[in-house]
Amino acid sequence: MVMFKVLLCMFVLYSTENLLTFANPRKMRRCFDCVSIKSCESALTFARQLYDGTLPSEKRNFMLNSMCGFDAQQLPKICCSDFNVVRTETRGALPESIENHRNVGLLPSTCGDIEGSRIIGGEVAKLYEFPWMTLIIYNTSMGLDFRCGGSIINTRYILTAAHCVIHNGVYKKIVAVRIGEFDYSSDIDCQGHSINQICETKIQDIDVEKIIPHENFNEQFPITADIALLRLKDPIIIQNNAAPICLPLYNNLRDVHLAGLSGTVAGWGTTENRTGSTVLMKVEIPIKSGETCSSYYNKYENQKRLEKAFCAGAIKKDSCSGDSGGPLMIESDFNGSLRLVQYGVVSFGPSACGSQYPGVYTDVSKYMDWILDNIKE
Repeated sequence: MVMFKVLLCMFVLYSTENLLTFANPRKMRRCFDCVSIKSCESALTFARQLYDGTLPSEKRNFMLNSMCGFDAQQLPKICCSDFNVVRTETRGALPESIENHRNVGLLPSTCGDIEGSRIIGGEVAKLYEFPWMTLIIYNTSMGLDFRCGGSIINTRYILTAAHCVIHNGVYKKIVAVRIGEFDYSSDIDCQGHSINQICETKIQDIDVEKIIPHENFNEQFPITADIALLRLKDPIIIQNNAAPICLPLYNNLRDVHLAGLSGTVAGWGTTENRTGSTVLMKVEIPIKSGETCSSYYNKYENQKRLEKAFCAGAIKKDSCSGDSGGPLMIESDFNGSLRLVQYGVVSFGPSACGSQYPGVYTDVSKYMDWILDNIKE
């Protein structure tokens, strides 16, 4: 069926004489979600409607203008989000409960600024590259310890994984959240040399007022609803090393087809040396399709967990123990500006990080209503 759709789209595209003009790479569109046509269901539907005559033939130019390259099989690559907009226009706009939510104003409009672990195959992040990254501080039998990560979504809330805050129905002993950390082995974080050196000392450790795991969290396989919020007792002071990340709040962000895109994961978890990094690390990893993810985890009969989760990773590139709760981020068009948007929360994966089995991430776009329902001023 998929191959039929691809061939159908090929017919629609290549029957247009002007295609060769658009084959010039310098004239191709640039967009954050440039994927193969076969990975964008809404574009394939659009092509089928062209072929069936339910859309006017002049809409072919719209499809041509959405092209951004060719994949390894020489199939066209397109800006998938273009067709999510068209889908809404052609079917009639539906009320967007997320964008009209009573608490939508509690999420910042300024977020995810782009600076110019379960981390395998990663590299050291820049000092102020991910100012929303946080470490959760636990009271353990060995004393205070960092065991999970999270992300700042506004001045009072941290987004993390449910398994980081609750186990067997009992809340974990969370003491505080550390904000603004880069290298937790040092009181002063510095990068650069000589007159170009930049140093930072302004760390914030803020107590947790309330732990909010998702009410449907199931920590047994298949893991579901692995997402949670931490409400802080005091507001975060926004500064160079402390700022919120963007969430997929708008319709165009929630409709993005993630498979085939690449995301960035950051954290202080296990590295390829199998030791925890005290320095914030980052790695870029490919996002897998739902079918690919299911093929790796098909020993579990119930695949419903994939409906609100996705897989990402590659050989020697992955998140790992200690990165749980941290974000998977994608550069996206956020209300007209290019920003980093959090699409995933590090959930679980194979014990051998960076293996052929990808990691699993809670899909934040599927929980935006829950996030908005559970935050307050």
